[in-house]
Amino acid sequence: MAGAISVKRLSEDMNIFFTDQVRGEVAALPESEARHCIQVLRHKVGDRIRFIDGQGGLYEGEIAEAGKKTCLLKVISHKENHGKRSYRVHLAVAPTKNISRMEWLLEKATEIGLDTFTPLLCSHSERRVLKMERLEKIVLSAAKQSVKAYLPQLNPLIGFDDFLAETDREADRFIAYLGKGVKGALKQNYKAGQDVCLLIGPEGGFSPQEAEAAAEAGFTPVTLGESRLRTETAALVACHTIHLLNA
Repeated sequence: MAGAISVKRLSEDMNIFFTDQVRGEVAALPESEARHCIQVLRHKVGDRIRFIDGQGGLYEGEIAEAGKKTCLLKVISHKENHGKRSYRVHLAVAPTKNISRMEWLLEKATEIGLDTFTPLLCSHSERRVLKMERLEKIVLSAAKQSVKAYLPQLNPLIGFDDFLAETDREADRFIAYLGKGVKGALKQNYKAGQDVCLLIGPEGGFSPQEAEAAAEAGFTPVTLGESRLRTETAALVACHTIHLLNA
């Protein structure tokens, strides 16, 4: 049942929910979402709410059944491919020692527009363990807050060389690097409309060997401006630059 969803009503109601349990004209909120909807926000049967499915669907539904841990919805209308872009953004980043900085990056990049995130294990990496469940919750919260109907794909931590071997060869590929062989700024090398994969190193930067391996794998070494940026800042600047060039 495709139909237009009022942008005005979306702006008036900032509470967007998530469920991947949509079957035709019926949807069910997961337990955590149902508790927030019914017990915290005090929604009741007959109320209308909006929700995303993480696959591009933005829905308006009417609460048909409400319990302490359950919430069944009748789908009133939905929009497919909400916010779909002609290009995809993949950030591959060496996690920071202070995990809160990586969480901040994921939150903001999701709000701006992120399709895939891959944490990298590099020579100078300061963090070698990640709690993906925590990161998934942050991404989901950011997607709901910014009304992003597509959830970014979060990949597990992977070694740098393994990542290079698995990278999508169809995308434009760049590595943020301050050493030799830099081909100019990201904005001078990226072509609007192209899928893109961006490598961002740890605080100590990529090693010369990693930079060389990335170049051999087709990654163009670029700068993100004249300033030396922290890992999370560099990743967000790179992400935002891609969107600006596509605006």
